[in-house]
Parts: sequence; C-alpha cells; structure tokens
Amino acid sequence: MFLAFSLITLGGAISLLMQRNAILAGLCMLLCFFGIAGLFLLLSNPVAAALHVIVYSGAITILVLFVVMLLQAHKDEKASRPMWIHKSLSAVLILALAAGAVMLVGGSKKLAAMDDALPKQNAGADMVTLQQLGEQLFSDHLVALETVGILLLAAMVAAVLLVKKEAKQ
Repeated sequence: MFLAFSLITLGGAISLLMQRNAILAGLCMLLCFFGIAGLFLLLSNPVAAALHVIVYSGAITILVLFVVMLLQAHKDEKASRPMWIHKSLSAVLILALAAGAVMLVGGSKKLAAMDDALPKQNAGADMVTLQQLGEQLFSDHLVALETVGILLLAAMVAAVLLVKKEAKQ
C-alpha cells in the first residue's frame, strides 16, 4: 500500500509540474494531496489524514481552482472529437478502474493478514481523536474559525469585484 500511495503522490506531483493547463495542474495537485492523506493513514494517523483531506484537498484545491477559473488564467482547448465520445470513454474508464481497485483491495489476502497482525490501538491519553479536535475547534477556537471564514469570504468578494472591473473596461 505504501508503494501505491507513494506512486499516486509522485505521479500527481510530476504531472502537476508538466501540465500547461492551470486547471489540470490543480486537479493533479488534488491527486497529490489524496496520496499524502493515504500515507498519513498508513502511519496510523487518521486525524492528520482527515484534516489533510478537508483542508488541503477540499479547501485549498477548490480555492486555487476557483481563482484560476475566475481570473480566466486557463486556456480553452478546442475539442478534436465530439464531447460525447470523451464523456462515454471517461465514464467507462473510471468504472473499470474503480471496479479493479475494489476487487484488488477486497480480495487481497495480504491486506487481511496485515490487518490481523497489527496491534489494535485504543485511544490513549496522548492520542487526539476527531471528536476531541472538533470540540476544541468549536469551543475554544470559535472566534479564530469565524475570523478565517470571514477573511476567505472577503477575499472571494474582492476577487469577483476585481474581475468585474476588468471586464467592464
């Protein structure tokens, strides 16, 4: 599994650097972030993996893609073939890859043996659970959380206003 998550992370990072289209580069960055979250899971740290998916894969990637699309920094490419062919081939490829991944992971005897061999960890006093993190975030740090939300909202409104001013000129 380490090799799979490492290859996902490295493949996403290399393809991120090789992309000319900014939107595709953002999607490659998303793939890289998911690979890193998988590596956190292999390190038996589900809190860091969940935070990585929520913060980086969710918020940061969406913010980057939003800004790229809003500022129109990407180049539209002309389709060489009809779009329905691309959509149908993509759907078939995604379904085939998903079915293969489910069969590979579900039928893995080595994975089941590794799961049985791992010691069961109980949440001790030094381990942070997601529930503890959520309670801490929404009780002690609520003002900081709301401030960050308002700051992000103001940044998005400012970006929209800047683009509208440039479009009018």
